[in-house]
Amino acid sequence: MGNLNSVLSALFLVVAASASGAQVIANTPFSVALQRARAIEAGATATDVPHHVHYDLKLYNHKGKRTNGTWDIWRDPMHYTRTDIVAGGFHYTHIDDLSRKIQWRHFDSLMPLKVYDLRQNYAEPTFVAENFTRHELGLSVHFEQVEGSPFECTSKILDMRVCFDPLAHVLAFAQMFNQTVTWEDWQPVGTHSIPKQFRIYDAGRVMVEATGEAQVVKAFPPGLFVIPPNEPDMGEPEDDGATPHKVLSNKPVSLELLYGNILVHLEVSGEGSVEKATLVDADDDDIVHASMEFAKHLVFAPQIKNGVPVPFDQYIYLRYSAGLE
Repeated sequence: MGNLNSVLSALFLVVAASASGAQVIANTPFSVALQRARAIEAGATATDVPHHVHYDLKLYNHKGKRTNGTWDIWRDPMHYTRTDIVAGGFHYTHIDDLSRKIQWRHFDSLMPLKVYDLRQNYAEPTFVAENFTRHELGLSVHFEQVEGSPFECTSKILDMRVCFDPLAHVLAFAQMFNQTVTWEDWQPVGTHSIPKQFRIYDAGRVMVEATGEAQVVKAFPPGLFVIPPNEPDMGEPEDDGATPHKVLSNKPVSLELLYGNILVHLEVSGEGSVEKATLVDADDDDIVHASMEFAKHLVFAPQIKNGVPVPFDQYIYLRYSAGLE
């Protein structure tokens, strides 16, 4: 893959043994390796310790403009979790009451596309994991050297693969066509761990960078997990806080072996056809044309107000992907 050399040159790997010193007993099924990696991550099990994770964020749009932000995660195992993401004018809060199975989400502006990318890939490489699992490829991870460093990797299928640290068994990096995701410098938190560095690259260009650390918490600030009684749950920000308008039809487009997300603003007529589509941000310039053509030909169910169809605006997040669909 064209961007792998530049990515791995910047990747600090926590590997204590050389390739010649590593011993491999047997290959491990990919599903088992991924499940093992998930179980190691902080917040994955009830035996985790109460903790707070803080990340400083650098988010770059398709024109290279940087937005700084922060991402805080508080976890009180078996009771509550709280996530706060701030990026530019976007502020998102998610409180999950685990015992009562109630969640509350609030945000105050449009979610940047790179926050969408971050949430989609932080815990695992979602696109690769979904495809490898859905198509029952029977993949296993095996020991190999990549750019001189030891990993446990799946075989590469259509320029997609996932690699793990062979000693700690945590996620190391994943390739998704033109994109690479890396998890680096894992920090212990009790018996679990968090990646202190998380990055998403597109063709060697960094799009998302999260740098942080975790601390064990003895006592959480009062009111941290209290859900405001007079403010309803707003839902996920990628759905504009509500169920998105129903799509009645679309025009298929021919896709190349590329991957990425795109954020588009649509102006929709009373009849449901798209009158204008404006690009807000894209992960990769090569996916813009086909994605915009797809967005322009969407047809939505009319929005009815006082018995009359009315025009409306809609922001949509699209995932461009070809391969194992």
